[in-house]
Amino acid sequence: MMGGTSSINCQALIPPSASDLDAWEKIGNAGWNWEVMAPYIQKPFTIHLPDEETQKHLSISWAEKLAGDSKGPIKASFPGVKEDPIGKAWVETFEGLGYSLSASPFSGKSIGPYNGASTIDPTSKTRFSSSTGYYLPIAGRPNLKVFLNSVTEKVLLERSASGEEPRASGVQIVHDGAKLIVQAKKEVIVSAGVFNSPKILELSGIGDPDILQPHGIDVQVANPCVGSNLQDHMLCALSFEARDGIYTGDDLMRKDPSAIQFAMNLYQKHQAGPFTSTGITSFGYLPTIDFVHNPEDLDAALKSLSKGTLSHPLDSARLGILRNLLEHGKEGTAQYFLFPAQSSSSGKDTTTGLGSDPQPGNFISLVVALSHPLSSGTSHISSADVSASPIIDHHYLEKPLDLEMHARHVRFLENIAAAEPFASLLKPDGRRNNPTAFINGDLEKAKEYVKSSSTTNWHSVGTCAMAPKDKGGVVDKDLKVYGVKGLRVVDASIFPFVPQSNTQSLVYAVAERASDIIKQTS
Repeated sequence: MMGGTSSINCQALIPPSASDLDAWEKIGNAGWNWEVMAPYIQKPFTIHLPDEETQKHLSISWAEKLAGDSKGPIKASFPGVKEDPIGKAWVETFEGLGYSLSASPFSGKSIGPYNGASTIDPTSKTRFSSSTGYYLPIAGRPNLKVFLNSVTEKVLLERSASGEEPRASGVQIVHDGAKLIVQAKKEVIVSAGVFNSPKILELSGIGDPDILQPHGIDVQVANPCVGSNLQDHMLCALSFEARDGIYTGDDLMRKDPSAIQFAMNLYQKHQAGPFTSTGITSFGYLPTIDFVHNPEDLDAALKSLSKGTLSHPLDSARLGILRNLLEHGKEGTAQYFLFPAQSSSSGKDTTTGLGSDPQPGNFISLVVALSHPLSSGTSHISSADVSASPIIDHHYLEKPLDLEMHARHVRFLENIAAAEPFASLLKPDGRRNNPTAFINGDLEKAKEYVKSSSTTNWHSVGTCAMAPKDKGGVVDKDLKVYGVKGLRVVDASIFPFVPQSNTQSLVYAVAERASDIIKQTS
Protein backbone atom coordinates (compact mmCIF):
# COMPACT_ATOMS: atom_id res chain seq x y z
CA MET A 1 0.00 0.00 0.00
CA MET A 2 1.24 3.47 -0.85
CA GLY A 3 2.12 5.29 2.34
CA GLY A 4 2.97 2.10 4.19
CA THR A 5 1.89 2.01 7.81
CA SER A 6 1.09 5.74 7.73
CA SER A 7 -1.96 4.70 5.68
CA ILE A 8 -3.26 2.07 8.08
CA ASN A 9 -2.20 3.06 11.59
CA CYS A 10 -4.22 4.71 14.34
CA GLN A 11 -3.23 8.14 12.94
CA ALA A 12 -2.34 9.38 16.43
CA LEU A 13 -0.09 12.44 16.32
CA ILE A 14 1.98 12.09 19.47
CA PRO A 15 5.50 13.57 19.69
CA PRO A 16 8.48 12.05 21.51
CA SER A 17 10.00 13.61 24.60
CA ALA A 18 13.17 15.67 24.74
CA SER A 19 14.86 12.98 26.82
CA ASP A 20 13.99 10.39 24.15
CA LEU A 21 16.02 12.25 21.56
CA ASP A 22 18.78 13.52 23.83
CA ALA A 23 19.48 9.85 24.58
CA TRP A 24 20.24 9.29 20.88
CA GLU A 25 23.02 11.85 20.97
CA LYS A 26 24.43 10.61 24.26
CA ILE A 27 25.34 7.25 22.73
CA GLY A 28 27.36 8.93 19.98
CA ASN A 29 24.92 10.25 17.36
CA ALA A 30 26.13 13.84 17.21
CA GLY A 31 23.39 16.27 16.17
CA TRP A 32 20.51 13.95 17.00
CA ASN A 33 19.03 15.69 20.03
CA TRP A 34 15.85 17.49 21.02
CA GLU A 35 17.11 20.96 20.14
CA VAL A 36 17.95 19.90 16.60
CA MET A 37 14.98 17.61 16.08
CA ALA A 38 12.16 19.72 17.58
CA PRO A 39 11.65 21.75 14.37
CA TYR A 40 11.61 18.55 12.31
CA ILE A 41 8.92 17.09 14.58
CA GLN A 42 6.58 19.98 13.76
CA LYS A 43 7.66 20.45 10.13
CA PRO A 44 5.58 17.65 8.52
CA PHE A 45 2.22 18.75 9.93
CA THR A 46 -0.49 21.35 9.54
CA ILE A 47 -2.69 21.15 12.62
CA HIS A 48 -6.29 22.36 12.31
CA LEU A 49 -8.29 23.37 15.36
CA PRO A 50 -12.03 22.66 15.72
CA ASP A 51 -14.58 25.33 16.65
CA GLU A 52 -14.16 27.13 19.97
CA GLU A 53 -16.86 25.13 21.73
CA THR A 54 -15.16 21.85 20.81
CA GLN A 55 -11.75 23.23 21.80
CA LYS A 56 -13.12 24.02 25.24
CA HIS A 57 -14.81 20.63 25.51
CA LEU A 58 -11.54 18.84 24.68
CA SER A 59 -9.34 21.14 26.82
CA ILE A 60 -6.90 21.74 23.96
CA SER A 61 -5.81 25.32 24.62
CA TRP A 62 -2.25 23.93 24.51
CA ALA A 63 -2.67 23.42 20.75
CA GLU A 64 -3.44 27.03 19.77
CA LYS A 65 0.15 28.16 19.18
CA LEU A 66 1.07 24.83 17.64
CA ALA A 67 -1.72 25.14 15.08
CA GLY A 68 -0.68 28.67 14.18
CA ASP A 69 2.94 27.64 13.62
CA SER A 70 2.32 24.46 11.62
CA LYS A 71 2.47 24.52 7.82
CA GLY A 72 3.47 21.01 6.76
CA PRO A 73 2.10 18.66 4.07
CA ILE A 74 0.38 16.27 6.51
CA LYS A 75 -2.99 17.54 7.72
CA ALA A 76 -4.01 16.79 11.29
CA SER A 77 -7.20 17.57 13.18
CA PHE A 78 -9.09 16.95 16.40
CA PRO A 79 -12.31 14.95 16.74
CA GLY A 80 -15.56 16.90 16.59
CA VAL A 81 -17.00 15.37 19.74
CA LYS A 82 -18.49 18.16 21.82
CA GLU A 83 -21.56 15.97 22.52
CA ASP A 84 -19.43 13.01 23.63
CA PRO A 85 -18.64 13.06 27.37
CA ILE A 86 -15.77 10.55 27.26
CA GLY A 87 -12.89 12.80 26.16
CA LYS A 88 -13.92 15.54 28.59
CA ALA A 89 -14.20 13.06 31.45
CA TRP A 90 -10.76 11.68 30.63
CA VAL A 91 -9.01 14.98 31.25
CA GLU A 92 -11.11 15.96 34.27
CA THR A 93 -10.62 12.57 35.96
CA PHE A 94 -6.84 12.77 35.76
CA GLU A 95 -7.00 16.33 37.05
CA GLY A 96 -9.09 15.19 39.99
CA LEU A 97 -6.45 12.58 40.79
CA GLY A 98 -3.81 15.31 40.83
CA TYR A 99 -2.35 14.85 37.36
CA SER A 100 -3.03 17.87 35.17
CA LEU A 101 -1.29 18.38 31.84
CA SER A 102 2.03 19.97 32.77
CA ALA A 103 2.85 21.46 29.34
CA SER A 104 2.09 21.05 25.65
CA PRO A 105 2.80 17.48 24.50
CA PHE A 106 5.02 19.09 21.85
CA SER A 107 7.14 20.89 24.46
CA GLY A 108 9.48 17.95 24.97
CA LYS A 109 8.60 17.41 28.61
CA SER A 110 4.97 16.81 29.43
CA ILE A 111 3.03 14.55 31.77
CA GLY A 112 -0.69 14.37 32.34
CA PRO A 113 -3.81 13.82 30.18
CA TYR A 114 -4.87 15.39 26.92
CA ASN A 115 -7.03 14.88 23.85
CA GLY A 116 -4.76 14.68 20.84
CA ALA A 117 -4.80 15.31 17.13
CA SER A 118 -4.92 12.65 14.43
CA THR A 119 -3.57 12.74 10.88
CA ILE A 120 -7.05 13.13 9.41
CA ASP A 121 -8.15 15.79 6.93
CA PRO A 122 -10.55 18.09 8.83
CA THR A 123 -12.73 18.69 5.76
CA SER A 124 -12.96 15.37 3.93
CA LYS A 125 -12.52 13.31 7.13
CA THR A 126 -10.11 10.99 5.33
CA ARG A 127 -6.75 9.67 6.47
CA PHE A 128 -3.63 11.64 5.66
CA SER A 129 -0.51 9.58 4.97
CA SER A 130 2.96 9.99 3.52
CA SER A 131 1.37 9.10 0.19
CA THR A 132 -1.31 11.82 0.26
CA GLY A 133 0.96 14.41 1.87
CA TYR A 134 4.32 13.83 0.21
CA TYR A 135 3.96 11.59 -2.84
CA LEU A 136 0.76 12.61 -4.63
CA PRO A 137 1.65 16.32 -4.93
CA ILE A 138 4.84 15.42 -6.84
CA ALA A 139 3.74 12.17 -8.50
CA GLY A 140 4.06 13.70 -11.96
CA ARG A 141 7.73 14.59 -11.70
CA PRO A 142 9.75 13.03 -14.56
CA ASN A 143 12.58 12.01 -12.23
CA LEU A 144 10.29 9.97 -9.97
CA LYS A 145 9.26 6.40 -10.75
CA VAL A 146 7.21 4.17 -8.46
CA PHE A 147 7.17 0.42 -9.12
CA LEU A 148 3.90 -1.07 -7.91
CA ASN A 149 3.43 -4.81 -7.33
CA SER A 150 7.15 -5.15 -6.68
CA VAL A 151 9.36 -6.89 -4.13
CA THR A 152 12.98 -6.02 -3.42
CA GLU A 153 15.14 -9.14 -3.49
CA LYS A 154 18.44 -7.56 -2.51
CA VAL A 155 20.76 -4.60 -2.76
CA LEU A 156 23.48 -5.17 -5.36
CA LEU A 157 27.00 -4.72 -4.01
CA GLU A 158 30.14 -4.22 -6.08
CA ARG A 159 33.81 -4.14 -5.10
CA SER A 160 36.36 -2.25 -7.21
CA ALA A 161 39.30 -4.04 -5.60
CA SER A 162 39.91 -6.85 -3.18
CA GLY A 163 39.65 -5.74 0.42
CA GLU A 164 37.79 -2.51 -0.32
CA GLU A 165 34.36 -1.75 1.08
CA PRO A 166 31.62 -2.76 -1.34
CA ARG A 167 29.46 -0.09 -2.94
CA ALA A 168 25.70 -0.32 -3.41
CA SER A 169 25.20 -0.16 -7.16
CA GLY A 170 21.47 -0.78 -7.34
CA VAL A 171 18.66 -3.10 -6.30
CA GLN A 172 17.30 -6.32 -7.72
CA ILE A 173 13.51 -6.46 -7.67
CA VAL A 174 10.67 -8.64 -8.88
CA HIS A 175 8.14 -6.48 -10.72
CA ASP A 176 4.91 -8.08 -11.91
CA GLY A 177 6.65 -11.45 -11.78
CA ALA A 178 9.74 -10.40 -13.75
CA LYS A 179 13.20 -9.77 -12.32
CA LEU A 180 14.52 -6.25 -12.86
CA ILE A 181 17.69 -4.44 -11.86
CA VAL A 182 17.41 -0.77 -10.94
CA GLN A 183 20.81 0.93 -11.12
CA ALA A 184 21.76 3.64 -8.64
CA LYS A 185 23.64 6.71 -9.87
CA LYS A 186 24.51 7.95 -6.39
CA GLU A 187 23.21 5.73 -3.60
CA VAL A 188 20.53 3.32 -2.43
CA ILE A 189 18.19 4.22 0.44
CA VAL A 190 16.35 1.37 2.16
CA SER A 191 13.05 2.39 3.76
CA ALA A 192 11.25 -0.92 4.08
CA GLY A 193 10.36 -0.74 7.77
CA VAL A 194 11.48 -2.34 10.99
CA PHE A 195 11.09 -5.92 9.75
CA ASN A 196 11.85 -5.67 6.04
CA SER A 197 14.83 -3.31 6.16
CA PRO A 198 16.99 -5.79 8.12
CA LYS A 199 15.58 -8.55 5.91
CA ILE A 200 16.80 -6.75 2.78
CA LEU A 201 20.22 -6.17 4.32
CA GLU A 202 20.52 -9.83 5.30
CA LEU A 203 19.40 -11.06 1.87
CA SER A 204 22.09 -8.76 0.44
CA GLY A 205 24.80 -10.39 2.57
CA ILE A 206 24.94 -7.73 5.30
CA GLY A 207 24.45 -9.15 8.77
CA ASP A 208 25.41 -11.84 11.23
CA PRO A 209 27.37 -14.67 9.55
CA ASP A 210 25.66 -17.14 11.89
CA ILE A 211 22.32 -16.06 10.41
CA LEU A 212 23.36 -15.73 6.76
CA GLN A 213 25.58 -18.74 6.13
CA PRO A 214 23.06 -21.45 7.11
CA HIS A 215 20.81 -20.03 4.39
CA GLY A 216 23.57 -20.13 1.78
CA ILE A 217 24.02 -16.35 1.65
CA ASP A 218 27.57 -15.11 1.08
CA VAL A 219 28.65 -12.67 3.78
CA GLN A 220 29.54 -9.35 2.18
CA VAL A 221 29.66 -7.29 5.37
CA ALA A 222 29.63 -8.95 8.78
CA ASN A 223 27.58 -7.13 11.41
CA PRO A 224 25.94 -9.30 14.07
CA CYS A 225 23.66 -6.43 15.15
CA VAL A 226 21.59 -6.34 11.95
CA GLY A 227 18.09 -7.42 12.97
CA SER A 228 18.75 -7.13 16.69
CA ASN A 229 17.68 -4.43 19.21
CA LEU A 230 13.99 -4.92 18.32
CA GLN A 231 11.77 -3.00 20.74
CA ASP A 232 8.05 -2.34 20.99
CA HIS A 233 5.45 -0.93 23.35
CA MET A 234 3.30 -3.65 24.88
CA LEU A 235 -0.19 -2.56 25.81
CA CYS A 236 -2.62 -3.98 28.31
CA ALA A 237 -6.27 -2.99 28.79
CA LEU A 238 -9.01 -3.24 31.38
CA SER A 239 -12.50 -2.92 29.92
CA PHE A 240 -15.36 -1.59 32.05
CA GLU A 241 -19.05 -1.93 31.21
CA ALA A 242 -20.43 1.42 30.08
CA ARG A 243 -23.55 3.01 31.53
CA ASP A 244 -26.65 2.87 29.34
CA GLY A 245 -26.74 5.77 26.90
CA ILE A 246 -22.94 6.10 26.55
CA TYR A 247 -21.98 5.48 22.94
CA THR A 248 -19.16 3.00 22.35
CA GLY A 249 -17.79 1.25 19.30
CA ASP A 250 -18.69 -2.26 20.43
CA ASP A 251 -21.41 -2.79 17.81
CA LEU A 252 -18.90 -1.87 15.12
CA MET A 253 -16.30 -4.20 16.62
CA ARG A 254 -18.90 -6.97 16.53
CA LYS A 255 -19.48 -6.11 12.85
CA ASP A 256 -23.18 -5.52 13.43
CA PRO A 257 -24.61 -4.79 9.93
CA SER A 258 -27.10 -2.15 11.09
CA ALA A 259 -24.45 -0.30 13.12
CA ILE A 260 -22.03 -0.34 10.21
CA GLN A 261 -24.71 0.90 7.78
CA PHE A 262 -25.77 3.69 10.15
CA ALA A 263 -22.17 4.83 10.61
CA MET A 264 -21.51 4.64 6.87
CA ASN A 265 -24.57 6.77 6.09
CA LEU A 266 -23.43 9.42 8.57
CA TYR A 267 -19.97 9.42 7.05
CA GLN A 268 -20.95 9.50 3.39
CA LYS A 269 -23.79 12.02 3.69
CA HIS A 270 -22.56 14.32 6.46
CA GLN A 271 -18.84 13.57 7.09
CA ALA A 272 -19.91 12.80 10.65
CA GLY A 273 -20.07 9.86 13.03
CA PRO A 274 -17.59 7.22 14.21
CA PHE A 275 -15.93 6.74 10.81
CA THR A 276 -14.53 10.29 10.98
CA SER A 277 -12.20 9.31 13.81
CA THR A 278 -10.05 6.38 14.84
CA GLY A 279 -11.73 6.55 18.24
CA ILE A 280 -8.39 6.60 20.05
CA THR A 281 -7.69 10.26 20.77
CA SER A 282 -7.42 10.54 24.57
CA PHE A 283 -3.89 10.04 25.87
CA GLY A 284 -1.66 10.77 28.82
CA TYR A 285 1.74 10.03 30.31
CA LEU A 286 2.46 9.32 33.96
CA PRO A 287 5.49 8.26 35.97
CA THR A 288 5.25 4.98 37.86
CA ILE A 289 2.94 6.23 40.63
CA ASP A 290 3.95 3.52 43.11
CA PHE A 291 7.59 4.53 42.84
CA VAL A 292 6.80 8.23 43.25
CA HIS A 293 4.93 7.64 46.51
CA ASN A 294 6.83 4.64 47.88
CA PRO A 295 10.63 5.09 48.16
CA GLU A 296 11.10 1.46 49.18
CA ASP A 297 9.51 0.18 45.98
CA LEU A 298 11.59 2.63 43.96
CA ASP A 299 14.78 1.54 45.69
CA ALA A 300 14.03 -2.12 44.94
CA ALA A 301 13.42 -1.27 41.28
CA LEU A 302 16.67 0.67 41.01
CA LYS A 303 18.61 -2.19 42.60
CA SER A 304 17.11 -4.62 40.10
CA LEU A 305 18.54 -2.56 37.25
CA SER A 306 22.06 -3.54 38.26
CA LYS A 307 21.26 -7.26 38.36
CA GLY A 308 20.07 -7.79 34.81
CA THR A 309 22.08 -9.45 32.06
CA LEU A 310 22.97 -7.52 28.91
CA SER A 311 21.83 -9.08 25.63
CA HIS A 312 22.65 -6.17 23.30
CA PRO A 313 25.40 -3.52 23.32
CA LEU A 314 22.75 -0.80 23.77
CA ASP A 315 21.31 -2.44 26.88
CA SER A 316 23.58 -0.52 29.25
CA ALA A 317 22.39 2.77 27.76
CA ARG A 318 18.79 1.54 27.98
CA LEU A 319 19.28 0.83 31.66
CA GLY A 320 20.69 4.31 32.18
CA ILE A 321 17.71 5.95 30.48
CA LEU A 322 15.22 4.12 32.68
CA ARG A 323 17.25 4.71 35.83
CA ASN A 324 17.22 8.45 35.18
CA LEU A 325 13.46 8.47 34.59
CA LEU A 326 12.75 6.51 37.75
CA GLU A 327 15.10 8.49 39.98
CA HIS A 328 13.61 11.84 39.00
CA GLY A 329 9.96 10.74 38.69
CA LYS A 330 9.10 13.77 36.56
CA GLU A 331 8.47 12.08 33.21
CA GLY A 332 6.23 9.36 31.92
CA THR A 333 7.18 5.71 32.08
CA ALA A 334 3.90 4.61 30.49
CA GLN A 335 1.35 5.89 28.02
CA TYR A 336 -2.30 5.78 29.08
CA PHE A 337 -5.06 5.95 26.50
CA LEU A 338 -8.74 5.28 26.06
CA PHE A 339 -10.35 2.84 23.62
CA PRO A 340 -14.14 3.33 23.40
CA ALA A 341 -14.97 -0.36 23.11
CA GLN A 342 -13.95 -3.58 24.79
CA SER A 343 -10.58 -5.29 24.67
CA SER A 344 -10.88 -9.04 24.51
CA SER A 345 -7.42 -10.36 23.71
CA SER A 346 -6.96 -12.22 27.01
CA GLY A 347 -5.95 -15.82 26.43
CA LYS A 348 -6.13 -15.45 22.65
CA ASP A 349 -3.83 -14.70 19.73
CA THR A 350 -2.74 -11.24 20.78
CA THR A 351 -1.90 -10.13 17.23
CA THR A 352 -5.59 -9.83 16.36
CA GLY A 353 -5.94 -6.47 18.09
CA LEU A 354 -7.82 -4.92 20.96
CA GLY A 355 -11.30 -5.79 19.83
CA SER A 356 -11.22 -9.40 18.68
CA ASP A 357 -14.11 -11.75 19.55
CA PRO A 358 -16.07 -9.22 21.66
CA GLN A 359 -18.77 -10.22 24.15
CA PRO A 360 -22.26 -8.63 24.22
CA GLY A 361 -22.65 -5.20 25.77
CA ASN A 362 -20.93 -1.83 25.66
CA PHE A 363 -17.57 -1.16 27.26
CA ILE A 364 -14.89 1.49 27.66
CA SER A 365 -11.30 0.27 27.81
CA LEU A 366 -8.54 1.95 29.75
CA VAL A 367 -5.22 1.01 28.22
CA VAL A 368 -1.62 1.39 29.34
CA ALA A 369 1.55 0.79 27.32
CA LEU A 370 5.01 0.59 28.85
CA SER A 371 7.03 3.48 27.38
CA HIS A 372 10.62 2.37 27.95
CA PRO A 373 10.85 -1.43 28.08
CA LEU A 374 14.21 -2.98 28.84
CA SER A 375 13.53 -6.15 26.86
CA SER A 376 14.71 -6.29 23.25
CA GLY A 377 14.40 -8.94 20.57
CA THR A 378 15.30 -9.84 17.02
CA SER A 379 13.96 -10.02 13.48
CA HIS A 380 15.94 -12.25 11.11
CA ILE A 381 15.41 -13.96 7.79
CA SER A 382 14.00 -17.47 7.87
CA SER A 383 15.21 -18.35 4.38
CA ALA A 384 17.11 -17.00 1.39
CA ASP A 385 13.72 -16.89 -0.34
CA VAL A 386 12.51 -13.28 -0.39
CA SER A 387 8.90 -14.43 -0.11
CA ALA A 388 9.53 -16.07 3.27
CA SER A 389 8.51 -14.05 6.31
CA PRO A 390 11.20 -13.18 8.85
CA ILE A 391 11.36 -14.81 12.27
CA ILE A 392 10.32 -12.15 14.78
CA ASP A 393 10.84 -12.51 18.51
CA HIS A 394 10.34 -9.41 20.66
CA HIS A 395 11.36 -11.16 23.88
CA TYR A 396 8.48 -9.34 25.56
CA LEU A 397 8.74 -9.12 29.37
CA GLU A 398 12.07 -10.95 29.33
CA LYS A 399 13.48 -8.36 31.73
CA PRO A 400 11.67 -8.74 35.10
CA LEU A 401 11.39 -4.99 35.68
CA ASP A 402 9.23 -4.67 32.55
CA LEU A 403 6.58 -6.87 34.14
CA GLU A 404 6.95 -5.15 37.52
CA MET A 405 6.40 -1.69 36.07
CA HIS A 406 3.70 -2.65 33.60
CA ALA A 407 1.68 -4.40 36.31
CA ARG A 408 1.85 -1.36 38.57
CA HIS A 409 0.58 0.88 35.78
CA VAL A 410 -2.21 -1.58 34.93
CA ARG A 411 -3.22 -1.69 38.59
CA PHE A 412 -3.59 2.11 38.53
CA LEU A 413 -6.22 1.82 35.77
CA GLU A 414 -8.70 0.76 38.44
CA ASN A 415 -8.03 4.04 40.29
CA ILE A 416 -8.92 5.97 37.14
CA ALA A 417 -12.11 3.98 36.59
CA ALA A 418 -13.22 4.58 40.19
CA ALA A 419 -12.65 8.35 40.07
CA GLU A 420 -15.18 10.96 38.97
CA PRO A 421 -16.32 12.01 36.49
CA PHE A 422 -15.13 8.90 34.67
CA ALA A 423 -16.86 6.58 37.13
CA SER A 424 -20.22 8.09 36.15
CA LEU A 425 -19.73 6.76 32.61
CA LEU A 426 -19.62 3.19 33.91
CA LYS A 427 -22.18 0.80 35.36
CA PRO A 428 -21.72 0.32 39.11
CA ASP A 429 -20.36 -3.19 39.68
CA GLY A 430 -20.48 -3.73 35.93
CA ARG A 431 -18.86 -6.49 33.93
CA ARG A 432 -15.31 -6.41 32.65
CA ASN A 433 -13.70 -7.90 29.59
CA ASN A 434 -12.47 -10.98 31.45
CA PRO A 435 -12.87 -12.46 34.95
CA THR A 436 -9.13 -11.97 35.50
CA ALA A 437 -9.55 -8.23 34.84
CA PHE A 438 -10.85 -7.75 38.39
CA ILE A 439 -7.46 -6.95 39.90
CA ASN A 440 -8.78 -5.17 43.01
CA GLY A 441 -5.42 -3.61 43.80
CA ASP A 442 -3.55 -6.93 43.94
CA LEU A 443 -0.12 -6.56 42.30
CA GLU A 444 0.31 -10.30 41.73
CA LYS A 445 -3.08 -10.45 39.97
CA ALA A 446 -1.99 -7.50 37.86
CA LYS A 447 1.20 -9.33 36.87
CA GLU A 448 -0.72 -12.43 35.84
CA TYR A 449 -3.15 -10.30 33.87
CA VAL A 450 -0.33 -8.50 32.06
CA LYS A 451 1.24 -11.81 31.09
CA SER A 452 -2.03 -13.27 29.80
CA SER A 453 -3.63 -10.29 28.07
CA SER A 454 -0.96 -7.92 26.78
CA THR A 455 -0.55 -7.34 23.07
CA THR A 456 1.57 -5.31 20.71
CA ASN A 457 1.00 -1.59 20.27
CA TRP A 458 2.46 -1.92 16.74
CA HIS A 459 5.38 0.38 17.60
CA SER A 460 8.29 -1.90 16.72
CA VAL A 461 11.60 -0.12 16.09
CA GLY A 462 15.35 -0.52 16.29
CA THR A 463 16.51 -3.39 14.06
CA CYS A 464 19.04 -1.28 12.11
CA ALA A 465 20.03 0.92 15.02
CA MET A 466 21.77 4.25 14.54
CA ALA A 467 24.71 4.06 16.93
CA PRO A 468 28.49 3.71 16.92
CA LYS A 469 29.31 0.28 15.55
CA ASP A 470 30.90 -0.87 18.80
CA LYS A 471 27.65 -0.01 20.58
CA GLY A 472 25.50 -2.16 18.34
CA GLY A 473 25.02 0.22 15.44
CA VAL A 474 24.03 -0.76 11.91
CA VAL A 475 24.01 2.80 10.54
CA ASP A 476 26.02 5.86 11.55
CA LYS A 477 24.76 9.35 12.38
CA ASP A 478 24.38 10.07 8.66
CA LEU A 479 22.25 6.91 8.32
CA LYS A 480 24.96 5.18 6.26
CA VAL A 481 25.25 1.42 6.66
CA TYR A 482 28.56 0.47 8.23
CA GLY A 483 30.93 -1.26 5.82
CA VAL A 484 29.08 -0.29 2.62
CA LYS A 485 29.46 2.78 0.44
CA GLY A 486 26.37 4.42 -0.99
CA LEU A 487 23.80 2.65 1.21
CA ARG A 488 21.55 4.20 3.86
CA VAL A 489 18.54 3.17 5.90
CA VAL A 490 15.78 5.66 6.73
CA ASP A 491 12.81 4.38 8.72
CA ALA A 492 11.88 3.35 12.26
CA SER A 493 14.45 0.56 12.21
CA ILE A 494 17.21 3.14 12.84
CA PHE A 495 15.75 4.26 16.19
CA PRO A 496 18.30 3.14 18.79
CA PHE A 497 15.61 3.22 21.50
CA VAL A 498 11.84 3.08 21.31
CA PRO A 499 10.50 6.56 22.16
CA GLN A 500 7.74 7.12 24.70
CA SER A 501 5.45 8.24 21.89
CA ASN A 502 3.67 6.54 19.05
CA THR A 503 6.20 6.21 16.25
CA GLN A 504 4.38 8.11 13.47
CA SER A 505 5.55 11.63 14.32
CA LEU A 506 9.16 10.57 14.81
CA VAL A 507 9.29 8.57 11.57
CA TYR A 508 8.21 11.70 9.68
CA ALA A 509 10.75 13.79 11.60
CA VAL A 510 13.59 11.35 10.90
CA ALA A 511 12.67 11.34 7.21
CA GLU A 512 12.70 15.15 7.07
CA ARG A 513 16.06 15.26 8.86
CA ALA A 514 17.41 12.50 6.63
CA SER A 515 16.52 14.46 3.50
CA ASP A 516 18.66 17.36 4.72
CA ILE A 517 21.52 15.06 5.70
CA ILE A 518 21.44 13.29 2.33
CA LYS A 519 21.55 16.58 0.45
CA GLN A 520 24.54 17.65 2.53
CA THR A 521 26.53 14.41 2.45
CA SER A 522 25.74 12.57 -0.81
